[in-house]
Amino acid sequence: MERMTFFNYDLGKLIQCFDKHMRKVQDCMLAKFELTHFHAWYLANLHRFGEMNMTDLTNRIGVDKANTTRAVKDLMNKGYIEKVGTSERKYNIKLSEKGRLVACTFKEHIDKMMKKSFKYFTDEEKKTFFELLNKLSKGVKDAGNI
Repeated sequence: MERMTFFNYDLGKLIQCFDKHMRKVQDCMLAKFELTHFHAWYLANLHRFGEMNMTDLTNRIGVDKANTTRAVKDLMNKGYIEKVGTSERKYNIKLSEKGRLVACTFKEHIDKMMKKSFKYFTDEEKKTFFELLNKLSKGVKDAGNI
């Protein structure tokens, strides 16, 4: 049983280190736009899926409503996203031209980073890696429902 505890600790530590490094790289890239990794996924999702409401954006990213409200307000104030619609309470949001530029730049940066990160993997290893991550994600989600 000791081995399993050790494995769990090392796996958690490895995932945290990977996440910390990814966020640091993203923050460096986004600093010139006065943004952080906190903003990046909002821009990336609006770029990929287009105009949507706050609830859909919150659910797509998997954060709580307060985070989305904070991020959207910040991104609007900086001119990266804009409201679509006339109602003050019900509206969609979309990328502005300025936001589209940042989202495209972010996507290109992440694509290059992933290409370098996986350069020693075969196509089969990449496929297996993503399948395993999906299984791990489902397991973590199930474990949260205990």
